[in-house]
Amino acid sequence: MKKGRNTSADAAELRRRAEARLRADRKKGASGRTEEDRQRLVHELQVHQIELEMQNDELRKSRAEVEAGLERYTELYDFAPVGYLTLSRDGAIRQVNLTGASLLGVERARLPGRRFGVLVAAPDRAGFKAFLEKVFASQAKEVCEVALLNEGKGPLNVHIAATVSQDGQECRVMIEDITERKQTEEALRAAEETARQRLMEIEDLYRNAPVGLCVLDRDLRYVRINERLAEINGIPAEAHIGKRVHDLMPELAEAVESKLRRVLETGQPRLNIEVVGETPAQQSAKRSWLEQWLPLTDADGRVTGLSMVVEETTERKKIEEALQNAHDNLEQQVKERTVELRTALSEIKAMKDQLEAENIFFREETKLKGHFVNIIGQSSGLKYVLYRAEQVAPVNTTVLIFGETGTGKELIAAAIHNMSPRKERPLITVNCAALPVNLIESELFGREKGAFTGADIRRVGRFEIADGSTICLDEIGELPLELQAKLLRVIQHNEFERLGSSRTTKVDVRIVATTNRDLEEEVRKGRFRQDLYYRLNVFPLTVPPLRQRKGDIPLMVQAFIERYSRKLGKQITSIQKETMKSLQEYPWPGNVRELESIIERAVILCPGPALQLADKLDISSSPMSSAMRTLEEVERNQILKILSETRWRIEGKDGAATILGLHPSTLRARIQKLGILRPEAKEPD
Repeated sequence: MKKGRNTSADAAELRRRAEARLRADRKKGASGRTEEDRQRLVHELQVHQIELEMQNDELRKSRAEVEAGLERYTELYDFAPVGYLTLSRDGAIRQVNLTGASLLGVERARLPGRRFGVLVAAPDRAGFKAFLEKVFASQAKEVCEVALLNEGKGPLNVHIAATVSQDGQECRVMIEDITERKQTEEALRAAEETARQRLMEIEDLYRNAPVGLCVLDRDLRYVRINERLAEINGIPAEAHIGKRVHDLMPELAEAVESKLRRVLETGQPRLNIEVVGETPAQQSAKRSWLEQWLPLTDADGRVTGLSMVVEETTERKKIEEALQNAHDNLEQQVKERTVELRTALSEIKAMKDQLEAENIFFREETKLKGHFVNIIGQSSGLKYVLYRAEQVAPVNTTVLIFGETGTGKELIAAAIHNMSPRKERPLITVNCAALPVNLIESELFGREKGAFTGADIRRVGRFEIADGSTICLDEIGELPLELQAKLLRVIQHNEFERLGSSRTTKVDVRIVATTNRDLEEEVRKGRFRQDLYYRLNVFPLTVPPLRQRKGDIPLMVQAFIERYSRKLGKQITSIQKETMKSLQEYPWPGNVRELESIIERAVILCPGPALQLADKLDISSSPMSSAMRTLEEVERNQILKILSETRWRIEGKDGAATILGLHPSTLRARIQKLGILRPEAKEPD
């Protein structure tokens, strides 16, 4: 800026000289001007023009420097580590940097004109108002601490420093976040208080310990002593402090001091066992003691003193004798009760195994079903099912729940259990469709170690885990025929044998089964035992499909939107009428599970606050009953296609089981169940 002022002065001087020359030329007159004068004048004009151009360049450079400095100042102002504000006399915000806006938790553009006091926590508002008045009254720098209402970060503790501007109409405020410092100070105060309390507790324990305690320095002077040791020595505690051992008890000087000196010299602890009455007070009572002397060292390992522990053993000897007599009697009692204890131990171990298995199973079930928080719906069909479930819940009747896939049959089963007297125990669920055929029996009834290849440990089955509770056999229609007879026995007699064991296990289990199959049709086709069907079908319930509960769809959609919006951090507040109409008109072959999947996908892909479906719903889709009738056909055709491509090779790297993502034994079971036969090879022509 100094350079700019010099340039302006030179320009003014040049202009003054030019005007003087002009006046002189006018007096001389144009006729008196020679050619030499004209050339000199032209030369001076050219020089003057160049000077003007150079001055313009200098002015442009100065302006660029000023703008760059202003930009740097603005950047430093906005991104300073503390907040800067300008407030009017009434506390209205006039200017604020980005850091200040962040501390206030409000967008910067919304702050000008807003009163700072409304952003201060209620308990500190009156104090801040008085502080602001003091700032304008004192015309000096003032500081205070208040809590700010930051909506994003929560309440913040800040340090405020304010000074008044030169015109006295506004003040400049600096805000520094001291929340962390406050928390640290509170934590330090709490830690100091805890340490003080702990020190007092330790001091109290030392003073009132049931054993004698003392600390001696290298000259064998008492530094500390508790009441118990003073009582043992027969001398008040305060009389010990600063005195040597032999000063207080000369009769022990030779016997005790030599041992204490040895500990000081060697730095090794010493234990005196069964010292009988060395002091007159002790001898008169003929009591015995156990003494332990420990060296005390500094940071460099130098021995600076001794710590002594004295414990009376007189009563302990008597107790040891009594304990020996009691021990002899107890051995006899133990021998007499050994058989009873072994039996009880066996029962406790069995209960422990069941509880551990039940705990593991319950945690797994909780992880798998944590998102099923309740049953959503107000339709008459659903209310009737819940009414029937409430009727049957208190009794121990077997329940069979029918319904298409995805209708929430397992939720009805859980509701029945939770309303039953068995609700204090966890509901045990078995998905019969998800377990490989060769493992279903082991999962249901357990196995002994070595029952089959790979069974290297004993395992408790689901029925044994569910003893005293309820077991839900999900998709019971998928249970193989060979296991249906064993399940029938459990229902009839409440007993079974583990794999590899001949011992019968008795259980008290309530059975709730679910299926999406027509079991009567399965019985007619010979795929389900008729006697098992009658045993299960004591109290049937049919969960209506979603297409018969269209009035429940808005409730479910709203619940799913809220669930996945929270999970994905989105704000979806509305759904268009056309979208809801298409959701209600769709036949929902996958029922509630399909609806939940579509809503989750829509929430993921939704760009704004209004829900938009990510998929076009095909209203002409065939109803679920038709889909259920053709499901086996689709599965059969897919398996046949893969078997044909692999030339009926099931196992191995390129086998059909690997391509279909199934275990070879599971694929063989599906082939047998679907009645798939390998075509006979044609004879060559």
